Amino acid sequence: MPNVKVVIGSNFGDEGKGLMTDYFCAEAKKRNESCIVVLSNGGAQRGHTVVTPDGIRHVFHHFGSGTFAEAPTYFSEQYILNPMTFRKEYEELDSLGFKPLVCAHWNCRWSTPYDVIVNQILEDSRGENRHGSCGMGIWETICRYTSTGAPSLRHFNMMSEEYKVQFLKNIRDKYMPQRLASANPDVVKQWEEILYSDNLIYNFIDDIQFMCSHIVFDYGRILRRYDNVIFENGQGLLLDQNQTRYGDNTTPSNTGIQNPHVIIEKYLFGANVEVCYVTRTYITRHGAGDFDSECDKSEINGFMEDKTNVPNPYQGSIRYGKLDVNELVSRIKKDIGEHSYNVSLAVTHLNEFENKELLALKELNVKYLSYKETRELAEKIFEST
Repeated sequence: MPNVKVVIGSNFGDEGKGLMTDYFCAEAKKRNESCIVVLSNGGAQRGHTVVTPDGIRHVFHHFGSGTFAEAPTYFSEQYILNPMTFRKEYEELDSLGFKPLVCAHWNCRWSTPYDVIVNQILEDSRGENRHGSCGMGIWETICRYTSTGAPSLRHFNMMSEEYKVQFLKNIRDKYMPQRLASANPDVVKQWEEILYSDNLIYNFIDDIQFMCSHIVFDYGRILRRYDNVIFENGQGLLLDQNQTRYGDNTTPSNTGIQNPHVIIEKYLFGANVEVCYVTRTYITRHGAGDFDSECDKSEINGFMEDKTNVPNPYQGSIRYGKLDVNELVSRIKKDIGEHSYNVSLAVTHLNEFENKELLALKELNVKYLSYKETRELAEKIFEST
């Protein structure tokens, strides 16, 4: 059976999950072992940064962060596909000299441009009461599936051009107006030209064809072929859909062990599993919502710079706060629950702030330490304790 690593963000996201995934995949490659990365929650709203030893930097959205280490990506049934983002990022990676290998579960849900646009219209309509959405249409895709359903992406791609066009027009002309009934009419008007352009439909159909031509569809058995399976979760435990502390300012998916556990039990039962929770030495949040320990960046390190989480219209600027170590331990223990998996903690951004209380932690196995963002340096600094 494969060796399994599950990489989980411990906070609001942005902990270093891309770094750890890349590290685990690179270690497998050094051992001449095969490796695959599984994306099992959320969708392309994730932004996981990887910097190669020779300085190539990329923020992964729709592909696993093991791509630079030649690890294929598997989209599980719980992952939401976005053909538009997929094509854009595939072409970006291709231009860098990497051709991602991709597999996907037959039943993956998929976003349309209308899901994305409705998401952005509704978020803009909220004004100062924004939810902090990434604007990628994840929640809107879930709502549409609950309301109307959709064929699998592979089956949709096999349909006639006439069927595809009519299916998308039905979303635009029948379903979408219902979702926008409460939206600000002025905001809707700003989008009308794009919304009702048939070019949007035909370009999207072309994106679907591109995506399907670069994916192998499989129910999950393919995972058994690999020596190493790395689950790369999106977001973090404090954004999980099942927690109630932050109300609407969460993400509509399971961000902890729940989804990987289902897949492990079904396809990888008996595997050696390590669940690696990742945290910075401080805590960040990108988007609206409560943030109990929020402070000015200068109270942590006024000179640090986050190149990934740049300000944007939907999430604003990244926010900083101090990490409560006791609460960190509590939420990790709550997430792992009664599962008998090995648990480890990866601590990143030690070069920006050295949290001595965190490093002295006894309740968790502080196994990986990172002072830089590159895998090459990580290989020298990540140490078992």
